[in-house]
Amino acid sequence: MSYVVFARKYRPQTFEAVISQEQVTRTLRNALKNNRVASGYLFCGPRGTGKTTVARLLAKALNCVNGPTENPCGECSSCREITSGSSLDVLEIDAASNTGVDDVRQLRENVRYMPASGRKRVFIIDEVHRLSGSAFDALLKTLEEPPEHVMFVMATTEPLKVPETIHSRTQRFDFRRVSVDDLTAHLRDIAAREKLTFEDQALRLLARKADGSVRDALSLLDQIAAFAGGKITERDVVTALGLVDRQYLFNFIEAVAAGDRRQVLILVKGLFDSGVEVTDFVVELLEHLRSLMILKSDVAAAQVLELGAEETEQYRKQAEYFEVGDILRLLKITGDLYGDLKSGMDRRLLLETAAVKMAELESTVRFEDILACLSGQQANPGQTTEAPSVPPAKASASRDFFKNGPSTPGPASNSAAERGGAAPGARVMLNMPQLAAGWEGFLTLLRKDSPMLASQLGMAELRSIKDNLIELFFPPSGEASYELTRKPDNLNLIIRVLREHYRTNLRVELKFERGAAETKQADRTGRQNKVDPKELLERSPRLKSLVERVNGEVVGVRKIEE
Repeated sequence: MSYVVFARKYRPQTFEAVISQEQVTRTLRNALKNNRVASGYLFCGPRGTGKTTVARLLAKALNCVNGPTENPCGECSSCREITSGSSLDVLEIDAASNTGVDDVRQLRENVRYMPASGRKRVFIIDEVHRLSGSAFDALLKTLEEPPEHVMFVMATTEPLKVPETIHSRTQRFDFRRVSVDDLTAHLRDIAAREKLTFEDQALRLLARKADGSVRDALSLLDQIAAFAGGKITERDVVTALGLVDRQYLFNFIEAVAAGDRRQVLILVKGLFDSGVEVTDFVVELLEHLRSLMILKSDVAAAQVLELGAEETEQYRKQAEYFEVGDILRLLKITGDLYGDLKSGMDRRLLLETAAVKMAELESTVRFEDILACLSGQQANPGQTTEAPSVPPAKASASRDFFKNGPSTPGPASNSAAERGGAAPGARVMLNMPQLAAGWEGFLTLLRKDSPMLASQLGMAELRSIKDNLIELFFPPSGEASYELTRKPDNLNLIIRVLREHYRTNLRVELKFERGAAETKQADRTGRQNKVDPKELLERSPRLKSLVERVNGEVVGVRKIEE
């Protein structure tokens, strides 16, 4: 027996098996149950959502030996013939290849003949919007007053191109795109029947790529099953289908956020070396930016994206790098690039130009912030006023550094102005990619003032930056480095060099992560040595007298080991 593709093998044979079209199947089943079946239907919706399948099910329900019934048996000769496409009472017509008025006249002649074996002759006209205007006119009378033994079911992906005269003579049903969650569950069920092992992320990627089409999802599943053996991973799906790796998109946007022109050009080169189609990348990039825009606008709107919890968290973190205005301008650049790709110009040049333009993009500054800054300067002409916060900006004061990436700075100077940068009072908000891109350069500059301090600080891990507050974590083995760097003189030096290097006001919070055993021992010791200061003063009159004499206060008790 020849191989049957998944799209045909798993085509629904009952109304219950149709995916995510409850509003259609419920109405048709009730119409069959109550004997209220119309003579003409118009099925509208995207490709692969079940329009032709439901039309066949309706024909089967009418012509089944037990019919009309909402649950055709699937075993009688009529049901089997309709399933195999060989029934003389169900005629499927492709309007794309039968567009003329002569074709419709031939159809009108066929309408006169009685059914061969069933109760109804069902004419299924696919892509009905492709009929010519005269063909539609020729169909009107027959569609409005068809013989009792005839029913028309017309399917289209473009209902706006169907004349209103056709709409008024039929019952319209709108088929909707199938959600990613429903498609993923459907693919998982079929993979289990076929004994295929998939990662959940791989199935979800297939569902997203299908864009709401069940047929497309099954075709992609068929293709990837032929490509990979054993457990099929997300990487297998990306490789087999020539898709854009999701991590590549995150890396690209991170380089854009850091304003790193060199890195974005390297990523563009990698894209062309991998053979990924540029248009596919641009479409995926638009979708990626859309996700960032939605999450930045409203975190509660994450359900709109149809993403998993882990993916949503990744997008949420990256959305913090931008303002909504920044993302909108990135979308504009990417949308313009999509249009330019159709012009026939060098695609690589167009992509490189757009990538550099994104990396050069200055951050959005609200007009009211500018006015507030100017008002502050006029009110205090003799003082330096901080510029309005622009989180997370790639502002011009730090742009020169991020354009060229980390570099060896010049001789250390106590004045940021002497180094050609903004004054320490300037307020430029940094994000994590910008901070990470310049960290090695900062350590190089710190090494000129204090090689030992730079070496100790190199053990710390950059965890986050928010409102220009940098969190540095020392590992359990770095307690000595933590104690050294947190000394006031050393911390002041670190902050001064940070501000000179990044040319903006920065603050540092040092933290030490104890090991599990150390934390447990410290908690036990703290509980053993915990003494109430008030109780201590009551027990020691001499100490109480001393505290009252100097107008002091007991802030804690420390046990000295012998």
